[in-house]
Amino acid sequence: MAYVTANQPKNNLYVPVITLKPVVFAKPVLSVKFPLQRFILWCTHEEEKHHVGWVGFSITVMTAVFFPLTMSVILLNGAAFGLIIMAMAALTGVVIMNLAALPTKYTIPALFIGIFINLTAICISFI
Repeated sequence: MAYVTANQPKNNLYVPVITLKPVVFAKPVLSVKFPLQRFILWCTHEEEKHHVGWVGFSITVMTAVFFPLTMSVILLNGAAFGLIIMAMAALTGVVIMNLAALPTKYTIPALFIGIFINLTAICISFI
């Protein structure tokens, strides 16, 4: 690409000057992202769109589905105190994260960790 610019010397004559600018052909850089990085990036984008929906969904799922299910299975299999504390800690973690109005980058993984803890408590109660 060449640009023509005009310099004005003292005798008021225009002298064209050709300036050459280099053309750079850049290859696109492909960045490999690990699944956890993609998940956190997705959670960050959910913050902009559906924060209130995720708060309502996570509190409802934990308090109305997983916690009662976990407690009923634990109580029917002998009511081990450690498993009850495990289920209550999972519920408390999710509720506190959401009531603290943390970004979905933190609350969505906390929901999945809480569900994993509840499912682990259910499996342990059968042993």
